Amino acid sequence: MQPPTHAQTIIFRDDFNGTTLDSTKWSLGTWTLGRTQLGNAPVVSGGIARLPFDTYGLKGTEIGSKLQFARGTNGVEIEARVKLNNLPSGLVTSLFTYVSANNLSDEIDFEILSKQVNLTTGGDSILVTTWNNWSEASPTYNDGIHHWGVSQFVSGLDVNAWRTYTIRWLPDHTEWLLDGALLYSTNKALSDSATNVRLNFWAPASSWTDAYASTLKQARRPKDNVRYFYDVDWVEVRQL
Repeated sequence: MQPPTHAQTIIFRDDFNGTTLDSTKWSLGTWTLGRTQLGNAPVVSGGIARLPFDTYGLKGTEIGSKLQFARGTNGVEIEARVKLNNLPSGLVTSLFTYVSANNLSDEIDFEILSKQVNLTTGGDSILVTTWNNWSEASPTYNDGIHHWGVSQFVSGLDVNAWRTYTIRWLPDHTEWLLDGALLYSTNKALSDSATNVRLNFWAPASSWTDAYASTLKQARRPKDNVRYFYDVDWVEVRQL
């Protein structure tokens, strides 16, 4: 396990112990993302928040913390214990930070693309990215200033089992950890704005070829709906 660089203070945690999403901690996304209409509410029971995706209406889920967290002098760790559930190709699950102002956004991502999971055996792939002052109007992918990302196969990984994902957001670089072990580190496209923490479950449009799958089709009638779940055990944010 990669040791923390400083002592830790828990500044946010949710164990999802109730029967509904805690509205004092979280808000629901209701916008369109890719070909998905967000707006589903998590199914909360037994200490688990299950984020649903419905094929009828291609309706997904996003939850975002109402609190924003600043990187501060020593940095912040964002951590969640989550799992997929043998999803069809064409879906994306994530743990990420996001903030937008003046048409520019900062973001740090852990993303699992079910299409990539289903293409491999003996392990799974994880996509990690970071964004700083990103402009949708003038996109510059992988320039190392506004965007950086890497997808890598992790031998032996099963994303359908419970795993703990950690974003370590530090003043001079960003780290991503899986079950306490360092996966990636970069000093490129460093986010620097105070941010919300979010998780979502959605279907991207065909423009994202690595994630999109034409086999994921919209159900024509409510009775034909198929519901999938992305499960979240807990979420914690720690100031370093």
